[in-house]
Amino acid sequence: MQLAPVYDPTRNEKLRQDFVLGVKLLVNGRMQQNVRDISVGSVEPAVRAMGRSLSRQSLRMPLIKTLEFRQWAAITHASQSMMWRAVEETTERVARSAADRFNALPPAAERKGSLELDASLDIPFPIRDTEIHRQPNGYVSNHSPEDLTAGLRYLGSGQIYSPGKGASSADVDSRGVLLATLVKKQFPGIEPRRILDLGCGVGMSTHGMASGFPGVEIHGVDVAPGLLRFGHLFAEEQGTAIHYKQRDAAATGYPDDHFDLIVSSILFHETSHDKLPAILRECRRVLAPDGYMFHLDVATQIEHQGLADQVMNAWQVRWNGEPFWMGFAETNMKEAIVAAGFPAATTFAEYSGRPGGGERHIFGARG
Repeated sequence: MQLAPVYDPTRNEKLRQDFVLGVKLLVNGRMQQNVRDISVGSVEPAVRAMGRSLSRQSLRMPLIKTLEFRQWAAITHASQSMMWRAVEETTERVARSAADRFNALPPAAERKGSLELDASLDIPFPIRDTEIHRQPNGYVSNHSPEDLTAGLRYLGSGQIYSPGKGASSADVDSRGVLLATLVKKQFPGIEPRRILDLGCGVGMSTHGMASGFPGVEIHGVDVAPGLLRFGHLFAEEQGTAIHYKQRDAAATGYPDDHFDLIVSSILFHETSHDKLPAILRECRRVLAPDGYMFHLDVATQIEHQGLADQVMNAWQVRWNGEPFWMGFAETNMKEAIVAAGFPAATTFAEYSGRPGGGERHIFGARG
């Protein structure tokens, strides 16, 4: 998704945002590696020398007392604050013009796709009052029928946060195209007629799926009205037919067996651990017999990470707006999918390399 048509930083704003990106690359690169090195080289041997078995819990206190960890934690927190200040500068400047463009869309009956918002939706706790990633006012902020600020903030931060974690710029802009590519790789010859994107946010993945599967009926659901408005605006201005609905991923309201393919991109690590099984059961309910399910998320599973990274991730839960990381990290997604009613023989949970380094966690099943 190209951001310039709506989220368009000035030269000075872009320079400031690029500086923050540089800080993010430093803290998520060399400084994070310093924590791993001191953990393996000094802290873990010291824990073993005390006769204690190594675990995230036994390593936590000795590791967070090291200079390397404190430096990493301080700059991680500061860089997140810097990011939001830089993004807010652009958001405040372009919010009015974005709202004007939204209001200038043709009447609903003349649009390619649709937007259905539900002011009565009971947005699940703690999403409704959590500032995920420390985004100001959270994902679900909604101050008027034309409010797109949550979407502007989300998109602006994505140009700093994800590259700062090692994703390439092309990877960020084409996340949905990548998702479609991975789906086709996992399920060769797939020809869905109707696709559902859960937790679609601003529609980056939804729009990419529409590009990857042209002519297919595409639906996206999310609980955040400001994100959905932005996704609808972008889709309509691009002439792409996508149907966005404000609904809970655990209770979508669609009929049984309605979709041939269900996908999500970075949904589950931002989902309450208690809600996760219900979302998978809903996938099972609305997926057609012999349909396909494919989810893409961060690779933070504890069996896939060293102890130092587990401690750093647990720190992010408390201090950096990632309240659901550890619940997701401690979940065996293959077991969770089977428990939701999918056949064990067609269920998968594995890791895929990412351009620019790092990995993604991909999981799903054939219905």
